[in-house]
Amino acid sequence: MSALDDLYRQQPAHEWVRAEQAAIQAEADERGISFRQAEYERAKADQEWREADRARVRALLSDPAMLAALRAQWAPRPIQPDGTFAPRPPDPLAPPVESGVRTPDGVPSSGRQISPPRRSRY
Repeated sequence: MSALDDLYRQQPAHEWVRAEQAAIQAEADERGISFRQAEYERAKADQEWREADRARVRALLSDPAMLAALRAQWAPRPIQPDGTFAPRPPDPLAPPVESGVRTPDGVPSSGRQISPPRRSRY
């Protein structure tokens, strides 16, 4: 047997349907509406989200500068003499990074103390 068969044996395909139906029923009970109404509202919200996402993607692709920047992300990068690849161009969809703002996950700058030095008790 393959690993995929083992996965399917552990998680039958119908479990997610039952979980989804239970979530819809819980929402319907909480709001005091019928199951069909809750299911309809969830499907309508999903459809509205997909339409908004389609509009967002169309807006990105209709901008020639944005389209060129996105294509530059996918262009093959040349190999440098040291065997590494050239740096990737900046991601046009990434939120702008404010200068001077430290991120908690960032690497500390050289010479900066991560924590204050401890004083000996003796």
